[in-house]
Amino acid sequence: MQISYIGMQTQEVAIKSTLKVVLKSDAQKLDEVMVVAYGTTKKASFTGAASSIKGDQALKDIPVTSFEQALSGTTPGLTINSTSGQPGAGLQIRVRGTGSMNASNEPLYVIDGVPVVSGDIAISAVSNDSKAFNVMSSINPSDIENITVLKDAAAASLYGSRAANGVILITTKHGKAGKTRVNFKANWGFSDWAMKNRKSVNGKQRHELTYEACYNEATIYGIPDNDGNYNGPASDAEAKAYAEEMAGFYADSKYDVDWEDAFFRKHGSSQNYEFSAQGGDERNSFFASLAYKKEEGKSRTSSLDGFMGRINAVHRSADNKWQMGANISLSKQNSSVASEGTAYSNPFFLINYVCTPNMPIYDDEGNYYTHPFLQQIFPHTHPVEDISLDKNESRVFRSTNNLWASYQIIDGLTLKESVNYDYLNNNSITYWPLNSNNGSMNNGLRANYPVQQHNVYSSTTLNYVKTFAQKHNLDALVGWDVDDRRTEYVFATSSGYPHDKLPESINAATPQEGSSYYTEDHLLSLLSRVNYDYDNKYYASVNFRRDGSSRLGANSRWANFWSVSAAWRLTQEEFMKGITQINDLKVRASYGINGTLPSDLYGHLSLYGYGYNYQDIPGSAPQSVPNPDLSWEKNKNFNIGFDATLFDRLNVSFDYYSRKTSDLLQNVPTSMVVGFKNMLKNVGEMTNRGVELDINVDVFKHSQVRWNTGLALSHNSNKVSKLYGGKDIIDGTSIIREGESYYSWWSREWAGVDPETGEEQWVLNTKNEDGTLNKDLTKNPAQAQRVIIGKPDPKLTGGWRNTVSWKGLELNMLFNFSLGGKVFDTMRTSFTDTDGYVIYYNSSVDQLDRWQKPGDVTSVPRRINNYEYGNYGSSRFMKDLNYLRLKSMSLSYTLPAQWVRRVQMENVRLFVSGSNLLTLTSYKNVDPELSINGIPTFAFPNLKSVTFGIEIGF
Repeated sequence: MQISYIGMQTQEVAIKSTLKVVLKSDAQKLDEVMVVAYGTTKKASFTGAASSIKGDQALKDIPVTSFEQALSGTTPGLTINSTSGQPGAGLQIRVRGTGSMNASNEPLYVIDGVPVVSGDIAISAVSNDSKAFNVMSSINPSDIENITVLKDAAAASLYGSRAANGVILITTKHGKAGKTRVNFKANWGFSDWAMKNRKSVNGKQRHELTYEACYNEATIYGIPDNDGNYNGPASDAEAKAYAEEMAGFYADSKYDVDWEDAFFRKHGSSQNYEFSAQGGDERNSFFASLAYKKEEGKSRTSSLDGFMGRINAVHRSADNKWQMGANISLSKQNSSVASEGTAYSNPFFLINYVCTPNMPIYDDEGNYYTHPFLQQIFPHTHPVEDISLDKNESRVFRSTNNLWASYQIIDGLTLKESVNYDYLNNNSITYWPLNSNNGSMNNGLRANYPVQQHNVYSSTTLNYVKTFAQKHNLDALVGWDVDDRRTEYVFATSSGYPHDKLPESINAATPQEGSSYYTEDHLLSLLSRVNYDYDNKYYASVNFRRDGSSRLGANSRWANFWSVSAAWRLTQEEFMKGITQINDLKVRASYGINGTLPSDLYGHLSLYGYGYNYQDIPGSAPQSVPNPDLSWEKNKNFNIGFDATLFDRLNVSFDYYSRKTSDLLQNVPTSMVVGFKNMLKNVGEMTNRGVELDINVDVFKHSQVRWNTGLALSHNSNKVSKLYGGKDIIDGTSIIREGESYYSWWSREWAGVDPETGEEQWVLNTKNEDGTLNKDLTKNPAQAQRVIIGKPDPKLTGGWRNTVSWKGLELNMLFNFSLGGKVFDTMRTSFTDTDGYVIYYNSSVDQLDRWQKPGDVTSVPRRINNYEYGNYGSSRFMKDLNYLRLKSMSLSYTLPAQWVRRVQMENVRLFVSGSNLLTLTSYKNVDPELSINGIPTFAFPNLKSVTFGIEIGF
């Protein structure tokens, strides 16, 4: 008897009453199809660098708001940094490092073949507002079939001027021929901080620290008079009396209050309900889904809820030459966020700032009690009450509508047309009621900021696929793309409300500000691709795209982007046939040029602005200098790697890449004769180099227990190689310098604490005559020169994934990790670890290790109120950052089929899942998943969550 199966080696066995046959994989037949730019291809013939992620593996059951959160650690070269733990918060995503200074570093997102708006689309009428809304949360993760990350030029160059930062291709689910299947899924969960962030001292400890800081102040500087002047050191008795008075007022030891319980919910919560149906026949197929989700964060004003729906349908003609389809999705979401950063309405900031454990929240009668000091900051309301009053909301509606049709003109030649309309309505609402701390100054204030985005995209392609003489395989594509985007803004602010019952602008006494405007962005493209392989052994590919953009100057509006790549499948050679341990081996190389467009839509134009009025006479004035030569940033990408399958169970992929970005956009000085200080030009260069390794092993494959494990490893090195005039760009503690990493830190070099005096020490770093740096120490930070002290870039990032199954049980675990990085916690210098510089601030537990007597060896100096060198930045709080996190875990059990079919069901599955369940980190002060610049703020930390759910299929 002959037994065969797709992708497996055919075997002949003798017929017996009982047979057990284990088929072995056939690497020659196992041609897995993967999604690539403008189509699909066989994985064996692909010559670029890309990673494919199956939705039912990476996204199944994982409690995330947007699908990107579940990808951290799954793919080498892809880094995802969370900037906040609030529902729907924005993410920083990089593919093979940072490649731009003044343009976007985010990858291009393509959903079902259509480039779409992505990233953080939040807007606000309040300056420096930290509001965020990740528009990718409008996609139900359960609707995603596959995600492909395109990394090198060969994989991404067909997207030309938008592909320099990589491309993320998302393929949603489609119906399959057969019985209509209906699926219902529901889950409920709760969340808490992933780890305790910025631990503070208790009431008694803070009283002790405050007393000590004031005592040292009095004995060293003296006791300040009413004008804050000192008259020399005080006596011991005077110092003790002064310290006791100050500690009694600012840090009353009678109290030990936990403000976190008052500001935050005990637990966040989530609930999710999904319904889907799919089916069809040979000519028609469909997939439809509807989902509702609601998530409440730790803050009492932080939440996200909404509906998402999708219909994907395909119709085929009887002769299978015509195909038509539609992909339509709708989502309506409401987001409410708490302020972050150093805003007084940020509860996470307040508990690390002035809401100390020594201040009671309530008086003896249960009413809010405002400490006299707090009244200076909150003159109109109590901080706990105030947090819940202000409203900061986003109401987002999105509709994506894609219609496509294809026709097979002759055998192998197919014409396809796709038209897409992506509509986004984002209405930002800010309201400060009459009795809030912010609103009381304006008798109530409301700001409406609705923004509408209209994106029309069309793509026409002609694809020819043919095999000649059974060995020559050709795939040729030509196409034309049109991408038009229009964004319309309306802004209105009003104040003076009679009450808070109906806070609409029409009810306000004072219209304050109103404006409207729009922007447009156009992109035209010609594209072509030729893939050739000989006998599934030698592969070559050439891609070419010509883009024209309205964002660029008249002299540089059009540019060419291209790539060439080749691969050699060694296992098809005769000399490899006898090596049975190697099932498949392919080496590949590519080189090409992609681009990045400026973020400024009109940076090349000489613009005039209105509103420059003279008394009652309207006027206008120039606002920018024209640059007709403004062009793309160009990304020259080289990649070499191999893919191997060994021992029928081990898969290895390795890549080395060099990504050089030239013509970086930089604001450069210009002659003041033209009336402006600078203009945008293409002048800089930056390089990213790195290696990637992906290993996947079927540890147990042919048994009831199955275990698949994988390891994704990445190393990236970033260096700025050219700046305008070679001049440094310094912004606070950040510096951009030729020869250094883009995210370099600029500050004084800290040298620890003198164990005899408890004083801080810094390295001078002044220049000697021979050009070297003077490494002598000083106790006056004003004498120490700033230098580059470090960078956040880790040496190694990656993830470890595991899937274990036995009968109906399945366990999935994903760890992500980072090694060799740094964190620069500047907030400690200014707020939590001032060494007594400001005694009414809260203090971190690290302050308990301060110097107290000669001989103490510690990294925390003596505490002094009004410390003269307080708030001097240095490398003191630059720390090593290594961490390992259990990013996601799920355990599910599928009930036996014979059980559920008795009640007319196809399947019933129970599951429990979690995210960020375990964190091991070398720096325990803040959550290790930081902003990409490595500088933590007072943004909400990440959450860990646990979810329980059920899935039923009919």
